[in-house]
Amino acid sequence: MGTSSAQNSMLQSRLALAALLLLLLVQSTYSAFELTPDVPPIQHHHRKAGDGQLWVGITIVSSALASATGGVCLDGSAPAYHLLKGSGSGANSWHLHLEGGAWCESIEKCVERASTNLGSSSKMETSIPFTGLLNNNYNVNPDFYNWNHVYVRYCDGSSFNSDVANPYKTSSGQTLYFRGRKAFKAIIDDLKSQGLGNADQAFLTGCSAGGLSTIHRCNDFQYYLPGIKVKCLSDGGFFLNAPDTSGNYALYSFYNGVVNTHSLKDTLPSSCISSKDATQCFFPQNMQNYVGPPLFFVNGAYDFWQLENVKRLSRDQYSSCVDHSACPNVNVLQGFRQSMLDALSISRSRGSSGMFIDSCFSHCQVQGDDKWNNPKVNGLSTAKTVGDWYFGRSSSSIHIDCAYPCNPTCVTRLD
Repeated sequence: MGTSSAQNSMLQSRLALAALLLLLLVQSTYSAFELTPDVPPIQHHHRKAGDGQLWVGITIVSSALASATGGVCLDGSAPAYHLLKGSGSGANSWHLHLEGGAWCESIEKCVERASTNLGSSSKMETSIPFTGLLNNNYNVNPDFYNWNHVYVRYCDGSSFNSDVANPYKTSSGQTLYFRGRKAFKAIIDDLKSQGLGNADQAFLTGCSAGGLSTIHRCNDFQYYLPGIKVKCLSDGGFFLNAPDTSGNYALYSFYNGVVNTHSLKDTLPSSCISSKDATQCFFPQNMQNYVGPPLFFVNGAYDFWQLENVKRLSRDQYSSCVDHSACPNVNVLQGFRQSMLDALSISRSRGSSGMFIDSCFSHCQVQGDDKWNNPKVNGLSTAKTVGDWYFGRSSSSIHIDCAYPCNPTCVTRLD
């Protein structure tokens, strides 16, 4: 009796071990099947120890969709984005934020860019932190915290404007693809399958070159989402066609290279091209005339990137102004601020437009938790004014700060 019981127990143990081994084999085979090149990996969102920020994993658009739309990065790789799904009342609300990162103005510079994270999805970080307008923390981002948030990676070098059918072959044998506009479309198509197509409302924003992208792609965004409430916001993207301190138009010359390299005369609004040269139409002060959906501008009146690249002031020529120890170039600063306000006058006259122009040395303000909630203009933060404008809670959406030096709430960090 005891021997039989022991044998039964041993048999059960062997059967259990065999079942476990079979289960492990099935799981291993299933996992190997799932990880195919065109199937995005499961996205893991986590908070890193020490910073407390939410880090969101990358999603690469399937190669099949990229090929079908022609939407690829400079090096021919599929475009990418980071998606944080919404919940509750925000489950059908979508916010897409376009990454910045300047432009490539020649074939040589585009070749260099194609081997970086700004020209190839194969070089991009696998996860990034979601902060500011992308933050899912109610205390930081009360109006949009539970929306679907998408950080769209920038990999074409023309602010998602290029649309050249034939790849460019360099003398060294490298192939470049100027397909930014199609890359934007491929990402929209991919997101539609994840719920964007059924959205109740959508918000397109962008920082720097991404802020310029927002202005140029706002009409497309509405076209791709018919019947959906769409609004757009450009953050640090209102680049001026203004003379530098020597009287030269440095940014115009640079943009002229971008326009010619990427053949943008074929993608910019024909109504603008008919009255101005293509390079002028690339500038937001002219492009703002052709944007249909409501548009909001967030910009520092003393945008440090533009002080250095439009006005050609070196950082040591204005850094003392930032900490208020002295400001030898204050007249240059005030002239730049006035040029920005003059260029924005068209949008200021439109009832659907909004703006938050603070007197800070800032370039991009909606992504960082601190800059999203500071500085304040008329006692209101960027977060508050943008939310009031988007949801129609205020009779006035034009917030322009007094001239420097007057705002102690500015974040003085130059980044």
